[in-house]
Amino acid sequence: MSATIPAEVHRNMSSENPVIGARLRAARKAAGLTVADVAEQWRELAPLRVRRQLPALKDLERTIRGHEAGEHAPGPRYRLLWAQVVGRSEDELFAADTATRPGPVLAGNREEPCDYAATVRDTSQHLIMLDSRFGGTVIADLAVRAFHTARSALASGLHNSDEQDLQAAAGEAGEIAAWTLYDADRLSESRATVHEAMLLSRLAGDRSMELFELSHLALLDVHQRHSREALSIAEHSIEGSALAPRVEALFKLRAARALAQGGDRARAIATLDQAAGALQESLHPKDPHWTWWLDSSELAWHRGILHMELGDLETAMPYLDEAAHGRLERDPYMPNAQAGPVMARGREWGRAAYNDLVHLQLALTLAKAWRETEAITATVFDFTREVVSARTEVMLRAAVRSVLRAGRGPSGPSSTLADLAEQIAEARGWDVGSR
Repeated sequence: MSATIPAEVHRNMSSENPVIGARLRAARKAAGLTVADVAEQWRELAPLRVRRQLPALKDLERTIRGHEAGEHAPGPRYRLLWAQVVGRSEDELFAADTATRPGPVLAGNREEPCDYAATVRDTSQHLIMLDSRFGGTVIADLAVRAFHTARSALASGLHNSDEQDLQAAAGEAGEIAAWTLYDADRLSESRATVHEAMLLSRLAGDRSMELFELSHLALLDVHQRHSREALSIAEHSIEGSALAPRVEALFKLRAARALAQGGDRARAIATLDQAAGALQESLHPKDPHWTWWLDSSELAWHRGILHMELGDLETAMPYLDEAAHGRLERDPYMPNAQAGPVMARGREWGRAAYNDLVHLQLALTLAKAWRETEAITATVFDFTREVVSARTEVMLRAAVRSVLRAGRGPSGPSSTLADLAEQIAEARGWDVGSR
């Protein structure tokens, strides 16, 4: 049987290529990306099996230019990569009927654009999906670019959205950018970005998102062990106004961590128990949409970390294990109606589960529980092939160093565990030594 494409179909496909190419070029420019940026992002975002089949960067750039020039249509794998990098759905980029499809907001674009605030929110949903699956580190620059693009549209007036609505959408985009920078361990940039985002949310009158951004500042303070500052933000936010149950619970989680860092065991556990009460109940009508990630797995992780802060490793370990398994059994992340027909697939919660497992691995190495460490390390190594989280890998590096410096033997790590640790170090390019 002949596999030749019928001439009429071929002519139709060819006639669409310039239209699709122009759409791809406009979407790339709207995202603030160069051709080289797109090529690099493709290599970062592609699954390992696809990445191995991709050509070199210069060849990828030629492919991208060919797509944009309408010389040839992108195949299925390139369509998915285009959609991921520019933050649009495949249907939006590649659907044949474009007569009524609005173009992106660009300087000089004379066509009536779609509501730009909705476009910003759509991009934000795509970024959340990618962060949940692959980690924020590899998309941090893309998230920052998306935030800056939205902010530039506000500054220039090149949009057709309600000003306050776009301020709110841009504020949320800034929070997402700040989160990915935190995951990338770029803490100063994360702090600066969340301050910018908080100003936009305040201008928009979006108190809910402003509270989320305040909780991000408290998160940074806890992460950097600025416990007094974190506790001050949390307590001020709780006392300042009546909060939705899950928002109050989030600030209590931040306060509990800060109290544990300060050595106040009784208050830390009591505060965490108060947060748990709210999180174990169903969503309240007053709970904002962004509290979707506060679930039993997140609570288990916080319990584990709190006990690690208090030096109680034996108590911490079961909670961290519960958190990791809970993430992997969780339903897929479903973006809201504004996000278009997108659904995360596979191990949707890879980044969070990876973080849980590395904390558990570190606790086990600190306790010198080498047999249990071996099983966890094999799983962690599997995750390192797909997920990149720089802040998590600070702890992973510490765990790997502990294994390699413990020395092999009856009372130390097995040869299998030591080999796994060496493979992780080699894959990440770490010189952890064995001294």
